[in-house]
Amino acid sequence: MDSKDLARKTAQLNALLEQKLALRKGTLGQRADRAGRRLPGWVRRNLHQLDRAQTMAGHPKMALMLDADDLDRAYLSAADHLKTIDPRERRKDRLLGILGSLAFNILLLAALLFAVLRWQGFV
Repeated sequence: MDSKDLARKTAQLNALLEQKLALRKGTLGQRADRAGRRLPGWVRRNLHQLDRAQTMAGHPKMALMLDADDLDRAYLSAADHLKTIDPRERRKDRLLGILGSLAFNILLLAALLFAVLRWQGFV
């Protein structure tokens, strides 16, 4: 694997991270760190592996140490996972989570208010 091919693959992954997770700044490893729990650990490890390989590809002797098959596997698995992410679904799930916790808190407050009113003899 030459450095141009590796640069093309990392650029594609950067574009996917920008489209799917709205991560716009930083290297591939920094974006993976910023994604945090939104990405599984194995995807973050693959992105870090590709980021390290890209820096190593710039050095002629270190570039010989890179394993093309491992990098291809890391790229394909990370790209496949990123392609399955639906940004609209993520937004919808986050909104539903917020609304669910809000509804639970309102019900808890109502139950507490009812208990206090009953304790004081108003109900």
